[in-house]
Amino acid sequence: MNQTRWTVLGAGSLGCLWGGYLNMAGMPVTLIHRHSVPAPDNLTLTPFQGNAEIPFQAELTTAKECPTESISQLIVATKAPDALDAVRGIAHALTPDAAILVLQNGMGAQQAIAEAFNDYAIIAACITDGAYRTSPGHVVHAGKGVSRIGALNEKGLQAEAAVLAQLQKMDLATEHCPDIYQALWNKLAINIAINGLTALDQCLNGELRVPARLARVKKLCQETEQVMRALQLSLPEEGLFYLAQSVIEGTAHNRSSMLQDTQKGKSTEIEYINGYLLDQAHTLGIDTPENQAVYDAVIARFH
Repeated sequence: MNQTRWTVLGAGSLGCLWGGYLNMAGMPVTLIHRHSVPAPDNLTLTPFQGNAEIPFQAELTTAKECPTESISQLIVATKAPDALDAVRGIAHALTPDAAILVLQNGMGAQQAIAEAFNDYAIIAACITDGAYRTSPGHVVHAGKGVSRIGALNEKGLQAEAAVLAQLQKMDLATEHCPDIYQALWNKLAINIAINGLTALDQCLNGELRVPARLARVKKLCQETEQVMRALQLSLPEEGLFYLAQSVIEGTAHNRSSMLQDTQKGKSTEIEYINGYLLDQAHTLGIDTPENQAVYDAVIARFH
């Protein structure tokens, strides 16, 4: 396996963030952007709490321009609804031993890729860093978190140590996660509690602290807990609602990713957040009316 070059599929905020930090750590990077969008003139990354835009280098290309069997290490940094089709679009370029690292928000896109590309090493990252672009190719590392890395299939288990060793050279916190499914659910639970409501009310995370909104957060958390218990997943000792309140407090001035999507006129990832919970709840025979209400409202208004 090529131990240096990384190909990043998706030139949005996360793709540029990871591509930038990988390149700054001395690794060559290929950044795949949409063929319908012009390539950025240059690329910069503003590190967390930094003021300067630091240039980084990446080979810019499109999926159609990727040579056959040229990608041995792929980071999928698209939005969840686009992820599976995006990987299919560059499937011709994957080497037989390629490792695929998926960064998607919510749940469902990772599993779809793992199922469709099970012949490859599939590894997921559960990310809590925040980033946004000021313009195409220019990204700001806005919130420092940690990326938990864990395999989604057998080949992923064999490849994850080598992949993590490279990722840990970057100035982004990464760590091995032996139970990535649990980690993804933990993040999903918080997204369920926050994202849809901030999109519907067009408010910052901290504005969910008003009583009427907080009551809805509590209902969403209670429904998520029911589903997680039925799936025999672990829950925080103090409960999801307490944890959600802590996140709301700690990110009070933040705009959720779903709020940002709606303000840019983009479709949301609701199918992979509240929608994923609804699918699980339906299979388990659990009633989740608050999640259904949020899901229906977001679909009606923004899709």
